[in-house]
Amino acid sequence: MASGDAQRAWFPELLDDLKSYWSNDIACEELAVFCRYMTEKRQKIKEVRGIRLPRMTCRKCGGRMVLPPMSIRPALFALRKAEVIDESEFRKLDREWAKHHKANGLDAYGNKPES
Repeated sequence: MASGDAQRAWFPELLDDLKSYWSNDIACEELAVFCRYMTEKRQKIKEVRGIRLPRMTCRKCGGRMVLPPMSIRPALFALRKAEVIDESEFRKLDREWAKHHKANGLDAYGNKPES
């Protein structure tokens, strides 16, 4: 296992998928669905490669650490880092996501929180 793979969220093949999927007119809902797909694919990659998270446990409940699902904002950061979008486009998309997420009462993953 390469150094850092246990904490890696965006493997090269996931970045390739993100780049090929990306379009400037993609809706927030579509990106949320894509992020759920990327979360599943990341988990499969880790299983196939035998990558396990470091053994970290919560002091309060004793539960093991898990990587959170991929959310919209980190996908935007990944697009910027991969130079698919520039800084101004990133800021514009980030503001649009913040407005959409707040106006529709969504969580970071584009889902309505369970009540």
